[in-house]
Amino acid sequence: MHSSAPIRIAVATLALGALAACSSTPPPTEQMAVSRTTLTRVSASPAVTATAPVELQRARDKLMAAEKAMGAQDYTAARRLAAEAEVDARVAETRADAERNAGNLAQVQDGIRALQEEINRRAAPAR
Repeated sequence: MHSSAPIRIAVATLALGALAACSSTPPPTEQMAVSRTTLTRVSASPAVTATAPVELQRARDKLMAAEKAMGAQDYTAARRLAAEAEVDARVAETRADAERNAGNLAQVQDGIRALQEEINRRAAPAR
């Protein structure tokens, strides 16, 4: 009867190992694809590359780290890094949009100022 104890322990260990394998984190293939697509799209914009190069490089670095984590089967880290890469790419895009919008706002304000000066000049009494 004592000889069945090691077998039971081995079976229990294998069962626990199988359960652990089943409950492990699945590869974040969707997140990786979304992050790659977002980074590719954002990188194609000259405005983004000119305005937010630091954020864009940070996104590239995190995506590369995510790919390395995927290779090492560290899916939790890969998922986190891929999500961070996507967010950094979107931050770069948003920064470029904000710069463009600030430029547009400055142009509108200059136009309003010029119109106000013209109105004031015409409204001033002639001497």
